[in-house]
Amino acid sequence: MNCPRCKSSDSTKNGIVGGRQRYRCSGCGYNYTVEKKSTAYPESVKKQALQLYLEGLGFRSIGRFLNVSHVTVQNWIKQFGSELEELKSQKEISVVELDEMHTYIGNKKTTAGLLLIENGKKFIDCSFGSRGTETGEKLWDKLKEKEIGEVMTDHWRAYAEFLPKEIHTQSKAETYTVEGYNSIFRHFLARLRRKSKCYTKSIEMLKYSIILLMKYRNNEISIFN
Repeated sequence: MNCPRCKSSDSTKNGIVGGRQRYRCSGCGYNYTVEKKSTAYPESVKKQALQLYLEGLGFRSIGRFLNVSHVTVQNWIKQFGSELEELKSQKEISVVELDEMHTYIGNKKTTAGLLLIENGKKFIDCSFGSRGTETGEKLWDKLKEKEIGEVMTDHWRAYAEFLPKEIHTQSKAETYTVEGYNSIFRHFLARLRRKSKCYTKSIEMLKYSIILLMKYRNNEISIFN
């Protein structure tokens, strides 16, 4: 390595600093090391940040706890989310409960539709968009290759516009399970709490956050191997 100051290749060893070999430039007398100190955080710290995030802390709280920048924490969560595979589910599903959940991206209202297998109590999939039929159609299109016996929803009128009538039942009495699971998102994701200072600025982070929590609650991802 040439001297960073004068670019001379003439140097001599000049001790060890921080476990790294130090050199002294024969031309200008500048001391330097061949290897720059790595600023990369270990994978265990990144996974700890993910666990804290999925247990309800916001980026700034995690940053204070781990003594790192909240922007760094956000980038870690975004990376974990971008590397996710699709949620796992059975091809044949006897009963599905479907419910909508409303939140905000900045000051614009959006809808996250959530699916749950009733007997296995597992999240299946979700879709994001405005509070309208097109959001539900996107979600139902993801399930077209699965054999679904019954679909239970509340009385939101958009459901009747995209769900097959022969398997669709609208009744609040049949959706208490998924409504209880909806509260998991409000509780464990700071960005979804009402009157929270943690809020979503992009649809991308909303998707990553919800799917990460879905897979975490489904036991499809392990924080510490």
